Amino acid sequence: MLTKNQEKLIRSLSVRKNRKKTGLFVAEGMKLVTDFLNSGLVAENIFVVDSADAQEITGPVEWISEAEMKRITFLETPSPVLAVFEVPQAEELDWAGMVLVLDRLQDPGNVGTLLRTALWYSITNVVALTGTADCWSPKVVQSSMSALAHVKVHAMDEDEFLSALKEAGAQLVIADMAGTPARGFNWTQKTALVLGNEGQGVSPVLKEMRDATITLPGDASKMESLNVAVSGATLLYEYAVSQV
Repeated sequence: MLTKNQEKLIRSLSVRKNRKKTGLFVAEGMKLVTDFLNSGLVAENIFVVDSADAQEITGPVEWISEAEMKRITFLETPSPVLAVFEVPQAEELDWAGMVLVLDRLQDPGNVGTLLRTALWYSITNVVALTGTADCWSPKVVQSSMSALAHVKVHAMDEDEFLSALKEAGAQLVIADMAGTPARGFNWTQKTALVLGNEGQGVSPVLKEMRDATITLPGDASKMESLNVAVSGATLLYEYAVSQV
């Protein structure tokens, strides 16, 4: 049976400050939960509705009713499985290959899409600069489709990131409408690719510190810009092709 304290805790994890305070996040759905478990993340609680599909889950399982699941789910249609996990401890940023940098991206759907796109192209280090939607929010966790089980997210402020960039000797590449075409761009071994805020683009500080600016070909007279998740995915594709 779901206790009132458990329900209160789970509902509180919709708020960023509570996730930070507790070090916990919520994941829902059989595949998402099992992917996190298989990746080694620690589950504090796993709530399961009596369903044949959920019989194989191992861990701290607690069986609850459909009515109880409806009270704690963040989904429009509740899944038979909801788990509370510990947020993994931040590791040292690995500069081998590409590091994807999200600069104040505010839409959880865009952030989740970019996390799973990064993983598709074997980019496993993502920097989320201050002002970016929390990667452990319920909406980002769901939209990332278990990419967070494999991608390492590094939450940093701008100064901290630039200091790490300088120490690593990596090049800073920003995405912008005015720049060198991404196709044929000479990527170095260590690269940080920055995707900027949906409305404002890359921050002035990062623009000033950049080593290069890349863009995608297109007709700006007909379309002002591409969605950041779409443009980011295309740029990551160009990077991946260049590494073959």
